[in-house]
Amino acid sequence: MKISLLFALTLFSGAVSAQEWTRFRGPDGSGSSAAGGFPDHFGEGDFAWKVALPGPGIASPVLWGSRLFLTSETAEAGKRVVLAFDAASGRELWRVEDRFSVYGQHQFNSFASSTPCVDGERLYLAWTSGGNLQVMALSHEGKALWTRDLGAYGEEHGSGSSPVLAGGVLVVPKDNVGGESFIAGLKPSDGTVVWKHARQSVRTPFSTPLVFRQADGREAVVLTGNPQALTCLDAADGRVLWEVENPSPTDRAVGSPTLAGGICFMTMGQGGTGKASVAVRVSEAKPSILWQRSKGLPYVPSALGDGKRLYLLGDGGVLTCLRAEDGTEVYSERVFADKVYSSPVMAGDRIYCTGRSGEVVVVAAGDTFRKLGEGQLGAASDATPAIAGGRLFFRSKTHLLCLPSASTPRP
Repeated sequence: MKISLLFALTLFSGAVSAQEWTRFRGPDGSGSSAAGGFPDHFGEGDFAWKVALPGPGIASPVLWGSRLFLTSETAEAGKRVVLAFDAASGRELWRVEDRFSVYGQHQFNSFASSTPCVDGERLYLAWTSGGNLQVMALSHEGKALWTRDLGAYGEEHGSGSSPVLAGGVLVVPKDNVGGESFIAGLKPSDGTVVWKHARQSVRTPFSTPLVFRQADGREAVVLTGNPQALTCLDAADGRVLWEVENPSPTDRAVGSPTLAGGICFMTMGQGGTGKASVAVRVSEAKPSILWQRSKGLPYVPSALGDGKRLYLLGDGGVLTCLRAEDGTEVYSERVFADKVYSSPVMAGDRIYCTGRSGEVVVVAAGDTFRKLGEGQLGAASDATPAIAGGRLFFRSKTHLLCLPSASTPRP
C-alpha cells in the first residue's frame, strides 16, 4: 500500500513548489492549479490591471516569484521583444529586443508563439529566426547570458514547441521535417549540449513535452510525434525509456500530451480537426495503447486532466469529458459558437475555457456539465492563461490582463 501511494505521488513532478507557473501550461504541463476563488463572471472592471502589449503573440505568460515574463511581436517586421512585468501591479520592469529574420508560417501562427520557461536564475527561450532554431537565456533582469543555434529548422507552418526544464537540463524539441530533427538536452548554465535524441519526423509536431517523475525518482519527458505517437526519454541523459507507434501516420500532433491518474493522453489530426488519440499507462515499462478515440477531439488545444477525468476542448468549441481509465464519454457539450486555439486551464474546481473571440467560459470540474459563468477579455485571444500568486493571467491579441482571486489584494 505504501509503495502504491508513493508511486501515485511520483506521477506529479517534484517541480511542484511555491513557483506555480514556470512553463507552458504550468506544473509539468498539467494546466492545473490548486488555487481557487476566481470569479465565475467577470468583465472590464474586475481585472486588477490591464496593460497594452507592443504587438500580438500566442505565447503564454510564465512567472517566478513576483515577476511575470512574456514574449511579443512588435509593429516592426523582424523585431520581437521579451517583456518582464511586476505580477501584482502590471508595471513593466524591462524589455529586451530580439532581431530575427522573418520566415514563412501558418496564418494563425506567430513570431512569438513559443512559451519561455524559467527557473530561479534564468529565463529560457527557443524560437526560430529565418531557417534556424535558436535558444537563448536571459537573467531575471533581462541580461543576455548565452545563445545557442541548433541549426536548420524546416516547417512551412513555422514553429511553436516550447522548452521545458527537467532532470537538471533544458529540454528543447527540434522536431521538424526540413532540417536535422532531434530533441536536445542543454546545460542551463551555458547552453552546452548534454544529449541529443535523433528523430525521423514524418509530420512536424508543435507540442510541448510533458514531465513526470518515475518511481525511481528520476524525471522523464514525454514527447508526441510521428511515426512515434509518444516517446518517453530520461530527462537527465536522453535515454529512450519507451515508445508507442502512431496509429494515425498521416496526422500531426499540435496539442501537448496530458497526464491524468497515471495515464498519458495525446491527440493528433489535420485541417483544424482532431482525428485520432492515444492513451497509455506511464507506469508500464513498455506501455501499449490502453484505449483510443476518434471523435470529439481537439487538434490545437491540449487536453486537461484532473486525475480521474480528461477534459477535451475541441477547436470547434465543444467540451468533452472522458474517464481517463478507459476513455468512456461522460458528457459532450458546446461552450462556444466560435473557434478555440487556447488550451483550457483548471483553477481549483473551475475550468476556464478561452475562445478566439476573447470570450471566457467557466465550467465546473466533475462528472456533470455545469456552466458557471463567463467573462470577456475585450479582444481576440489564442493564448493559454497562466495561474500564480492568486492571480489568473490572460493574454489577448492586444493586452495582458490580471484577474485576481477574491482573497488577493489589488494594487
